[in-house]
Amino acid sequence: MRTYRLASRALALGLLLAGLVPLAGGDELSGDEIVKHCNYKYAGDDQRSRLVIVLTDKDGKEARSEYLRLWKNYHGKDGIADKVILFGESPLDIRGVNFMRWGYTAKSGKLADQWVYLREMNRVRRVSQRDPNNMDWGYTDEDLRIRDLEEDEHRFLEIAHSDGQDFYVVESIPRHESTYGRLVTRFSKGAGWEDCAPQQVDYYDKNGELIKQQFITWRVMDGAWVWDSAVMSNVRTNISATYYMQNIEINVGLPDRIFSERQLRRGYPDL
Repeated sequence: MRTYRLASRALALGLLLAGLVPLAGGDELSGDEIVKHCNYKYAGDDQRSRLVIVLTDKDGKEARSEYLRLWKNYHGKDGIADKVILFGESPLDIRGVNFMRWGYTAKSGKLADQWVYLREMNRVRRVSQRDPNNMDWGYTDEDLRIRDLEEDEHRFLEIAHSDGQDFYVVESIPRHESTYGRLVTRFSKGAGWEDCAPQQVDYYDKNGELIKQQFITWRVMDGAWVWDSAVMSNVRTNISATYYMQNIEINVGLPDRIFSERQLRRGYPDL
């Protein structure tokens, strides 16, 4: 059971690094236009990488885990947004504990499908969605899903200045039922739209109180935007999760057959 609890937590934490859709055009400075240009970045058609997750509790104690990660963008075909599979590497008690997530578009109306392979039981199990109110460790399922532009009302607040850099600040209020009352995002403001990207997201509850903050650093590889690191910090509990992407390869031609329960059992494929 200890391995299963560890697996469930790591799955919720580790599957967030999904690809986004290409940039759109437009010149009008409004909340919608800023989000349209800056929030939906091309991440390649697929990725192969190593994912390192560092969990830090309120006392500063850290727990580190590492996974081999394969991700593929399905561009909304048949309602599928993307698929990702993780193969546990370290520490030893997660080696051979593997995870898979299929994400769907908002228009499909489907929740993500998630599986975990438990080595000790030699069994693949479905993993249910996380309780959206459980925000102690990193990202909830709502955070993992890429929201369509029209799902939120976006309002341009200001251009902020910090550490010698300018940021577009946009408030996004969900139009439908959501865990959050609003999100405030800082997008880096470069020389042109091609340079902007989300750098910080503040999450507020429905009473207007800050819950958590996300901080992202990016790298651009062969025209694709990938996370170099991402931090999700819970300001109420002082607990954080940091994700590092290493050894990243873009557009390697991953076959569809990899993203299957069979591959979860077999382990990392020989590509």
